[in-house]
Amino acid sequence: MPRCLITGATGFIGPRLVQVLQAAGGEIRCLTRPTADVSRLKALGVELATGDVTDPESLPSAVRDVDFVFHLAGRTFAPNYDEFTKVNETGCANVSAACAAESNPPVLVVVSSLAAAGPSPAGRALNEKDAPEPISNYGRSKLAGELAAREWAAEVPTTIVRPPVVFGPGDRAGLVLVRSLQKTGVHVVHRPGLPLSLVHADDLAAALLLAARYGERLDPTDPRSSGVYYAADPVPSSYTEMGHMIGEALGRQIRILRVRKWALALAATFGELGGRIRGKQSPLNWDKMCEGTASGWVASPAKLVSQTNFVPAAPLPERYLQTIEWYRQEGWIK
Repeated sequence: MPRCLITGATGFIGPRLVQVLQAAGGEIRCLTRPTADVSRLKALGVELATGDVTDPESLPSAVRDVDFVFHLAGRTFAPNYDEFTKVNETGCANVSAACAAESNPPVLVVVSSLAAAGPSPAGRALNEKDAPEPISNYGRSKLAGELAAREWAAEVPTTIVRPPVVFGPGDRAGLVLVRSLQKTGVHVVHRPGLPLSLVHADDLAAALLLAARYGERLDPTDPRSSGVYYAADPVPSSYTEMGHMIGEALGRQIRILRVRKWALALAATFGELGGRIRGKQSPLNWDKMCEGTASGWVASPAKLVSQTNFVPAAPLPERYLQTIEWYRQEGWIK
């Protein structure tokens, strides 16, 4: 595994990917913003390049002489669609353009999201041939990023990976749910049986490496399946099962509390108002409510498995045990 650049490496997936690439013999460079906390990356011994995916002038030196670019940078919370697109669409376009400017363009692996595809239909998992139908601003912006990368696919060998919900060590978004379940023992859901795909950060990192090495690349003439993969655990879960897996890892009995859609809508409305007052978006907002009340979020990794031999290193319950243990070791939970 030769020279690699990772954007968005200060997120919780970034350090896991660094370790996977280093284990494969890669030399790692990470693009980091001037204000980012890079202590974890420094401890891993990577090269740091200061820049931002929204600043095109900072990218040529970052992509210079690398063989692979893993584009993780993205925004998961924003007050409106335009703010999402500044990073998720324009940032992806900027990275693609910088790669295209190289005399020997690197392989670009774009980390998108299951949200870019939209909910799964009742009774089956999404596959790469399904037309994307995102229902949230976040999902629409991630799909826009995919389309931006596709514009450069004739010049840059590009693969898109769509993960579902990602969890694991360092996950602060998931920590909110873990702390709530530990404190109350109550898992609040809209539809208890709502199907859900999950993937552990280490398994996603392994999938990204496999996609870079062995995956097919985008075909500019094929807007559907070519060069796109879902990286999910092969065993689908549900919101209820996720709560019970976390509860078992915590050693806590979990009770499921079902709430109506109107109650979620009311909470999302207050979340939106509170976010505007504080100038910071609440985790519970209209965008997330749309996703949380959809028909399901299940994607099949069959294509990734068949083409790259992707296999998660451990089942989901064990992965949650590992995650909870990490939270405790780091003092994030008691």
